[in-house]
Amino acid sequence: MPSFADALRVLNDMKDSGVVEEYAVAGAMAMVFWAEPIPTYDLDVLVFLPEDESAIVSLAPLYDWAAGRGYPAQAEHVMIAGVPVQFLPAHNRLAEEAIDRAVTLEYEGVPVRVVRPEYLVALYLEPGARTLKRRERAAALMESGALDRGTLDQLLERFGLEL
Repeated sequence: MPSFADALRVLNDMKDSGVVEEYAVAGAMAMVFWAEPIPTYDLDVLVFLPEDESAIVSLAPLYDWAAGRGYPAQAEHVMIAGVPVQFLPAHNRLAEEAIDRAVTLEYEGVPVRVVRPEYLVALYLEPGARTLKRRERAAALMESGALDRGTLDQLLERFGLEL
């Protein structure tokens, strides 16, 4: 039976194969590691893609790699081991830093890079992402005791974000 752990193994294989330079699980699935789990439809993965001479970011090599291994695309997701995975290229300095500073944890014996809770809160509070659902997730992380408030305050100040 397919599982989240199987999807994480594939993420590690993508990194080992050079399809992505680095990744970090974000979104609701990352909250599994830091706070009370919440229902979600998909697995959001922030990625650094290999350098390309083009100024346009393309996920085509990633989708081609996945298709070649039997992981079909469905809309914006790649179905990996029965899990819809959405790959999100780092879109700004905050996302880049979130990937750089992600921590490696374990899920059912599989190592996985996960966005730290302070960065999850900051990402949830970005103006373009600031929905009620994401503000609620930020609040849950703040109440969890998993984050370092000093680090969060520094992030909010550096990136011009508000609670």
